[in-house]
Amino acid sequence: MRRDGILVSIDKVGCTLNRKNFMQIEGTHSRMRFPDPVHVVEFYPSLDDYIYVSTKLTASIPSKPITTYAYYAFLLLNTIVFPAFLWLNGYFVGGLFVFIVNMVAVAVLVPRVNSDAMRRYYATLFGKREERIARVELSNDGILYSANDSYMFWGWETIEYVEETEDSLFVFSEGNGIGIRKNGFAYQDEQRQFLDFAKSHAREAAGNQLSA
Repeated sequence: MRRDGILVSIDKVGCTLNRKNFMQIEGTHSRMRFPDPVHVVEFYPSLDDYIYVSTKLTASIPSKPITTYAYYAFLLLNTIVFPAFLWLNGYFVGGLFVFIVNMVAVAVLVPRVNSDAMRRYYATLFGKREERIARVELSNDGILYSANDSYMFWGWETIEYVEETEDSLFVFSEGNGIGIRKNGFAYQDEQRQFLDFAKSHAREAAGNQLSA
């Protein structure tokens, strides 16, 4: 089968084409040929990366105005209005205590609870993936991600942006993303070449789409 210049010979393989230049293949395989890689890295995936990708994708979805307004109204009432009411009625210490508790809850406790809940969710869903090696190949045609007997291929025109954090590199497409652990690279220079290659090809593909 041929898809956008990618030849895939399939034997007992389930294959789904989700969108242009995106291919996901699952199951046993005997013969597959993807574009020749220019850069390759192997690593053990991290739950932290799954959480980061999920958080970024969720943040990119615009909230409904009524939900946003209700949330900010709740914060305003609990952190400002109620403590001010206590202060005006002579309960300065009580108002100060309520103010401090609410600020700590908003700044520390709520994000921590959400983070812990998300970690438990991904530990249940993907926990064993941390024990299995994943592989990412960059070619002039796109990115091939393979793990757990599954393959995903993104053409460069589907890549929205490439990002770097302290521990990982991230590649995001529309509604999807992967984390690539830096500890999979043997040398810093190898990591830098990998990142530069990904960024330059993603920019070039985006420029070609704009000029088309």
